Amino acid sequence: MKGFIYRTSVFFIAVLVLNLFLTNCKKEVFTESFFEEDELLISAYLEEHVDQYSTLLTILELTQLKSTLNAYGHYTFFAPDDDAFDVFMEQQGVSTVEEFGLEYLINLVKYHLLGIEIESSYFRDGVIQDTTFSGDNLVVTFSLGGLETIRVNEGTITERDIYVENGIIHKLDHVMTPIVGSVVDRLDEAGEFSIFSEALELAGLKDSLDIIYVELNENITFRSRFTLFLETDQVYHEGGISSAQDLVRKYSDTGDPANREDGFYQYVAYHVIPGLYFLNDIDSFNYATLAENMLINVGIEDNIILNKTVNILEGESNKQAKNGTYHVIDQIMEPYVPEPVYVVIDLTNYQGISLGQQYDEKEVEDIPGISSENTGIYFRNSILADGETNIQTTENSVGWVVEFEIPPVSRGKYDVYFHWASYNFNSWWAQAFWDGATLGSTFSFQHQKRWPGGEWKQDYNTSQYMGRLLLTETESHTLKFVSLLDGYGNFDYLALWPVE
Repeated sequence: MKGFIYRTSVFFIAVLVLNLFLTNCKKEVFTESFFEEDELLISAYLEEHVDQYSTLLTILELTQLKSTLNAYGHYTFFAPDDDAFDVFMEQQGVSTVEEFGLEYLINLVKYHLLGIEIESSYFRDGVIQDTTFSGDNLVVTFSLGGLETIRVNEGTITERDIYVENGIIHKLDHVMTPIVGSVVDRLDEAGEFSIFSEALELAGLKDSLDIIYVELNENITFRSRFTLFLETDQVYHEGGISSAQDLVRKYSDTGDPANREDGFYQYVAYHVIPGLYFLNDIDSFNYATLAENMLINVGIEDNIILNKTVNILEGESNKQAKNGTYHVIDQIMEPYVPEPVYVVIDLTNYQGISLGQQYDEKEVEDIPGISSENTGIYFRNSILADGETNIQTTENSVGWVVEFEIPPVSRGKYDVYFHWASYNFNSWWAQAFWDGATLGSTFSFQHQKRWPGGEWKQDYNTSQYMGRLLLTETESHTLKFVSLLDGYGNFDYLALWPVE
C-alpha cells in the first residue's frame, strides 16, 4: 500500500517517544556504478557549464560527492547557480563555502537531490512525496496562471528538465536552506507562537517534540514525526488569552498541567498529530492526536477545515522541521468529539521496517505497533502493480500469528473490509480477531476469479467483508490474524465504513 492517510505506525511511535523522553534512518549508502567514457552525467554537465555552477562544483569536490552524481541511477537534482550561492552566502554571513563546514555542505547537497526522476510536468502543487537524500520533503508551488513559474521551497526553477544520462537537472535561482532542528526549534525561531511554545513546556511535551531520532536497537533508528496545528499569539490575544498561564487557568482541572488526564494537557496534546502530514496528504478523516482517544475531524471544501469551524491558513502552513511540520490555524481549536467517518488504516506503514527487508520474530518485537508468533514479516513491493507495497509473513506453516495495533477510531458502528494481495501460495484458511474476539468467519488468503477467456486467476488485489463492529468508545484496538492451514499471509489495509 502506498499513500493512504491514516498512518498506523506513527501513532504508536509517537507514544513511544513520549514515554522514552522517528523515514527509517539506517545509514544511507550511495551505490556507485559508474558510466564509462564520455556519457554526460550530472557532474559532467555541471563541469561543462562551469561558468554557471563553479560554486556548486567546489562544494561537490569538498564533499567528495561529485562521483556520487556520476553514479548510475535515476536522480533529480536541483542545481543552484553561482548567483544563487552568492546571495545565499551573503545571507548566511560567510565569504567562502568552506566556512559552512563539511557536514553542513554534505547535507546541503543531499537536500537538493532526489532518488527518482521527476520532470517538471509531473510537479503538483504541494509536497513532493519522495524524500531527498537528506530524508526531507520539498514543497512545490506554482505562480498564478499555471506553470509559468515553478518554485521549489524558496527557489524558482529558471531552467527545467535538463536531461542527462542518470537523471534530470532543474536549475534554481536560490539555494534551498537545508532543514535542521526540531519542530520546537522552528516554533521558537518563528517568534509568533510564544504562548503555545510555553504551553508545551508546562504540559511536559516540549522535550518529546524536540527529539529527532530515537534508537530502538542497534539496527533500528527512527526519526520522530509530528504534525502540529497552531494558533499564533495574535489569535490567542483575540480570544482573550495573553499567556500560557491563561490557558492553564481555562483548561486545567487537576491542578497538574503535565498530568495526561488534565484538561490543559489534553488541550495542548490535542494540537499534535503523530505522523507527517503536509496539506496535500490530509484527507477527510478523523485523526488520532497525542491526547488519548481524542480525534480531530478534517473536512475539505474550498480549504481544509478542522472540527467544522477551524480553518487552516494554507499560505502559512507546511512549515518543516527535521521531525515534522506545522500548520497555522485561524482560531482557538477546542477538543471536539467527531462523528464516525470512513477510515482507512494502513497495515504496511510501521516505522522501523524498510521496503525489501525481512524481519524475524525476535526483530519484530522491537517494532512498535506490530507483533508476530511463529513467523517474521517481509515488507515487500507488490508483484501485482508498480508502486504498491504489502506485508507478507516469512513462514507458510499453519499456526503463524500477526497482530496489528490500531489507532483510536471514533465510537460508532462500522462495516469492516480487509484488503490484501491474493497469491497462489497464500494460506487457504485463517481467522481474524478484533480485540481478542473473532471478527467474521474464517476466510482464505487465496481468492480466485475467472479472467476473460476462461482462465482462473489467483494473483490479484482483493478484499473481504469481515463483519460489522459496534465500537462503544473512542479508543485503540488490536487486529490479529491466525493461519489455520499452511500458506503465507499478506496484509495491505483495513477500511471501516460507518453505518447509519
